[in-house]
Amino acid sequence: MFADGFLKDTIMDAVRSLARVPTPRFSAGSLGQNLLRYAIVLLLLVNARSWPFTWHFRVFRPVISLRFQWYLLQLRLLFKSKRVKQRVKAKWLGDLCPVGLDPLELVHTWKSWASPDDSDFNLHLSNSCYAKSLDCVRLEAALKCFPTLFRAGGWMALGATHYNFLREIPILSPYEVRVRIAAWDNKWVYIVARYVTHPRKKSKKNHGPKALAANGSANDDIQTSVTPPKDENTHIGGAPYPVLHTPSDPLDPDAKSDPSTPTPSTVVGSTDDRAHTVASALRRTSQVHVEPDGATLNCVIVNALCFKIGRITIPPALALAVEGFTAPGTGSEPASYSVRNPPPFWEKVQELKGEDPMDLRKLQAMYAGGWRAVPESERWWEQALAGLEERRRAGMEVVGALRQGMEGVRSL
Repeated sequence: MFADGFLKDTIMDAVRSLARVPTPRFSAGSLGQNLLRYAIVLLLLVNARSWPFTWHFRVFRPVISLRFQWYLLQLRLLFKSKRVKQRVKAKWLGDLCPVGLDPLELVHTWKSWASPDDSDFNLHLSNSCYAKSLDCVRLEAALKCFPTLFRAGGWMALGATHYNFLREIPILSPYEVRVRIAAWDNKWVYIVARYVTHPRKKSKKNHGPKALAANGSANDDIQTSVTPPKDENTHIGGAPYPVLHTPSDPLDPDAKSDPSTPTPSTVVGSTDDRAHTVASALRRTSQVHVEPDGATLNCVIVNALCFKIGRITIPPALALAVEGFTAPGTGSEPASYSVRNPPPFWEKVQELKGEDPMDLRKLQAMYAGGWRAVPESERWWEQALAGLEERRRAGMEVVGALRQGMEGVRSL
């Protein structure tokens, strides 16, 4: 009897102990709340590049970086003499200027990727995001090409933007924006931005005709085929996402332009002729969407900008020459100009800047209209760029016709 009672009490204690063990309880309400929290966190992470002020930070990041470097320089010179400060500051600011470079050859590259918040429902970079990213590129390139202009209180005003979409940039694909100066006149400077994507590595194994450069000539260093892949779901530009829309023009390397189509160098006449020149030029370039380095050309954007100080327009040639841009030297041994070996007109620029690198009042007066008092025969800034005149005119025939054609559309 005693053994039976003891065994019974032991079993009852074990049962009561198990009853006190907490058991997980699930309800539809708590599960839904957890899923909602995770969904909100995931949504915030996916759209991190569109959080408040992130775009402003991306645009003004070059300005913040330059400011930070400038404050560090001033901190290092805190206990130096005034003469040493002026010399070191002048050297630091002079190194920022693109002295001796060819403005028509300089290319600034900016890299990014097609994030989900920048893509549309077709799973490729939204058309509006081309302008969004171009704001970042434009300011970064302007600070590198025209640092003296901004230090003197100048700025660049955007007058027009023209887009030519060639191929889509699939979601999550990395891409590059290559910006360069195409031409300028007495008021406007024209900037061309080329959006490109690089082909996947395995696409280089394709056996096909060699890729053609932008000018239509074969390039031995390029192994990417320009013929469309047989698989319609493969994009030659990179990411393995379905191409939901066909490109604007067929990617046909054998396509030839109409021999009767006038070239930019032969077009003279009305606005309609110039507009036809632009249309034919765009058609020829869009037939082969391959850059000389093998990258796929996705979009071409032309910006018309002008230099301003206050509300006064600065001639582009003057702004370019003050920064040190010039034509390359001629002869059997072309001169290689730089900060250490400046071009002949650099003394004129140094006179405008003065000894104190922070006192640019003389340069500001020149920008604000003082250049008009200089006789045409003594305008050194035009002579500094005289070696680029032929190429500048060739570029103006294309971009100038584009501007005139768009101005003619206003009357429709």
